[in-house]
Amino acid sequence: MKTLLIYLLFFVVLTLAAFKDPYHILGVNQGASKSEIQKAYRKLAKKYHPDVNKNSGAEEKFKEIVGAYEELTKEQAAPKPHQHSDGHHTFTEFYFNGQKFTFGNGRGRNERTTTHKDSPYLTVKRFEQEVLPDSYVNVHLVKVTSRWCFLCMEYDRVWPDIISHFKPYEIKFWELPYDSSDMRQKVSVYEIPSFLVIVSNRVYHFTKTLSLKNLENFIQSKITSHIAIEDVNDRSIDGFVGDFTDYKPKAIFVSPEFSFANAVAAFKFKNYYKYGYSPSPNENCKNIRQLLPSNHGLLIFKETYPAISRKTSDLSIEVLLKVLNSEKLLLLPKISSPDSFDRICKVSSGISSISNSCVIFVLTSRSDYNAIRVQLQSGSLQLKRNYQFSFLYRDAQYAFVESLRPSDPSSNIVVLQRQSQKTARVAWTGTWEWGDQSKLYQLLKPVKLPSQSIELGEIVNENRASMLSYALEFLYYSSESILNQVHLISLHTWLTVIMLITLFFVPFFINNEQPAEEEAQQQQERYRRQATEEAQFQAAPDTQLMELTSSTVSVLLPESRSVISLLVIGDLSRPKDEVPLPVRVVSAKLKAICRTSRHPIGYVSHIKHEAWLVKMAKIAQSRLIQGSVIAVNYNKRYFYFFTPINTSSNSSLVNLQDRVTLWFERLCEGSLPKFYFDHIEYQHW
Repeated sequence: MKTLLIYLLFFVVLTLAAFKDPYHILGVNQGASKSEIQKAYRKLAKKYHPDVNKNSGAEEKFKEIVGAYEELTKEQAAPKPHQHSDGHHTFTEFYFNGQKFTFGNGRGRNERTTTHKDSPYLTVKRFEQEVLPDSYVNVHLVKVTSRWCFLCMEYDRVWPDIISHFKPYEIKFWELPYDSSDMRQKVSVYEIPSFLVIVSNRVYHFTKTLSLKNLENFIQSKITSHIAIEDVNDRSIDGFVGDFTDYKPKAIFVSPEFSFANAVAAFKFKNYYKYGYSPSPNENCKNIRQLLPSNHGLLIFKETYPAISRKTSDLSIEVLLKVLNSEKLLLLPKISSPDSFDRICKVSSGISSISNSCVIFVLTSRSDYNAIRVQLQSGSLQLKRNYQFSFLYRDAQYAFVESLRPSDPSSNIVVLQRQSQKTARVAWTGTWEWGDQSKLYQLLKPVKLPSQSIELGEIVNENRASMLSYALEFLYYSSESILNQVHLISLHTWLTVIMLITLFFVPFFINNEQPAEEEAQQQQERYRRQATEEAQFQAAPDTQLMELTSSTVSVLLPESRSVISLLVIGDLSRPKDEVPLPVRVVSAKLKAICRTSRHPIGYVSHIKHEAWLVKMAKIAQSRLIQGSVIAVNYNKRYFYFFTPINTSSNSSLVNLQDRVTLWFERLCEGSLPKFYFDHIEYQHW
């Protein structure tokens, strides 16, 4: 019962800690002014920023400070300046490591300037009215940064390169400041800096290492998830090309791999084409390659022989988009929705001529369409390109057909010239038996459009998905969105939730009483381990340090995420008078400094491990001399490098001691440059 009460008390304390007072977090009184809050926030932010403070918990503390500041700035309205101001200069900027950081200079959000002219700020209004509707056709890339983020400076630096790389693909670019809380919550941004990719009304978070190739692969993976692409070979091409149940042209990409340019172009025109992909070279695709001038390219099929074929070398992204845009309609396209009607029968520019009108075949069944398509495929029927031909099914678009006022129920050809979105000039030509080409143009030749327009009926959207399809799509993308966000929630948050749940339920399942003997044994074991660890971390005698060997590697290079080992380069096993002065000075100084720290310290022979040390020095772009120091985090595979002044004068001796002290202080602060060595083949001792 006692243990249960302790757990419950701890649970209450943690729960209350989750709702800390923002004034207490910033260390100001509840009646503090806005300037006092800002001053406290800036001071704490500089102290606990993760790029400056490497201590465990600094990142969570920084997030807590930012959250408290945002909460207070929302609650507290900005005070008006007093008319009798004392004229003191306000703190609007500071310098760190040669970089200048500003606090906005009192400007409002609308007065900010973006980091690039082609990437405006993303607001809620733009997101809902521009980005989401356009995301079904174009890809949108959003950069999320903050003024108080040192890593954001790197994202801002490469942002122009990213724009210049992706701009030819007609990708849209936006910038989202992290302090835009409404927009940040709308797209579920949990960390900065980051990139968001918006495709087909979905927001995806890019979390991989920043590079153009990784970003390109990420965008392509999200694009292709919204495109239906079939694998096509010599056996399946006839069925692929001959299937006109969707009334779309067929586009086949023939290449070794489905490129980023192919994916972007296919996504942009996904509502117009049925796509296929044929890998090349491939023994099963020989006949397909014979249709191309080369082994790689693009094939577009309509009702006849391939309407167009291009070499891959000719298909830059600009040319590819132009080709797909110009060939997106069949020779005889179907009117099946208001959008297709607008694409096929465009509003007239005012010139009264049948050549700029729309000729519509009114069919009664699928067999009528198959008869016309067979004639088009065989070449016995050739539709003149100066007419815009199309067709519709009378039963499916009955209201629209009746609004055209057919003079004879058996008439099946109507010429239509749109004057506006709702009105058109209409003339029925008569009845055609779907076979005689000369009869078709005899019916069209004498047609004269009337001067008066009629009001058009409504076009039924035959492509509208059922409610079940909408529901399944919603469930799929909702689950995908949730899974996409799970990894963005900080590890600390998950650990806190798990801890709270555990603290609540564990007391009901554990044995509250523990045998006294077992507890005493565990206590002795803890003392023994602690004594062993302290002995391992003790420095060697004054004249020696531990040498990095197969027997000491576990002590000097422990597999711990937070331990940084110090290795002096030199051979201290030799007589003292044969050891160079810099090696002795650096070793003695580090032993004195690390006497109270948890840093393992030893030395590595520059003779035994010369190849490995030369590679490390090359990565650090430094000289390899005796007395250099490598500070290694063996678990995370990074290191820091120190090079002494190779001289033996007394003034240099004092200077060297000071430099070692200063270097170690910067090491503890985390302000030294890191060097990673993942790609080196480690020498196992």
